[in-house]
Amino acid sequence: MAKEKKSFLLYVDLIHTIEKLNDEQTGRLFKHILRYVNDQNPEPQDQFTEVVFEPIKQSLKRDLVKYEGIRERNKENANKRWNTKECDRIQPHTTAPNRIPKRTKNAVSDSDSDKDIYIYSFFNSLIDYGFNKNLVNDWIQVRKAKKLTNTKTAFDKFIIEVEKCKLDKNEILKTCVEKSWGGFNSNWIEEEKPVYESSDDALYRNVMASIAKTEALKKAKNVN
Repeated sequence: MAKEKKSFLLYVDLIHTIEKLNDEQTGRLFKHILRYVNDQNPEPQDQFTEVVFEPIKQSLKRDLVKYEGIRERNKENANKRWNTKECDRIQPHTTAPNRIPKRTKNAVSDSDSDKDIYIYSFFNSLIDYGFNKNLVNDWIQVRKAKKLTNTKTAFDKFIIEVEKCKLDKNEILKTCVEKSWGGFNSNWIEEEKPVYESSDDALYRNVMASIAKTEALKKAKNVN
């Protein structure tokens, strides 16, 4: 974080992810977040913390970039308000409050800052996480056709399910596009795996089929 920055944003929809964690996991995650925003460059204590923190980290990075832009604009606007021409118009025998220029429409207020910071991009989050751009575009079209909202909550839930699978993330996204899945559940991949017959099961099946065939031949001979 910037040295002068004494606060950071956590989005309220993070509650949907936190509710899925136990108290110990939540504590580890929150402590990791605080270490990160205090520039301690922490290493995740476990893979679970790393996976859940990753989308939060990307969000914090985007917010920091926006904060730096807003701060720079405020600095430029302050310089414009207090330039030489403005100071020349200051009348003598006025109080300090009266000497403050009223032309402040270019200043960015706290409410303006909040509006800028709270812009969220579902597309950028997927790209930042490493998904193929073309697949992301295709999947967003699938979600649009199903009238699904592209919120940070939806992104977090999708990432959690992706991380449960051992498959490549882009293979998973490709499957979502091909099957027109607007969302994803790791169990869907498991359910689609073919059921393989073990060698013991195959041997048993063949033996039973042979016995049945022999019995059928015996009955045929007795009839004749």
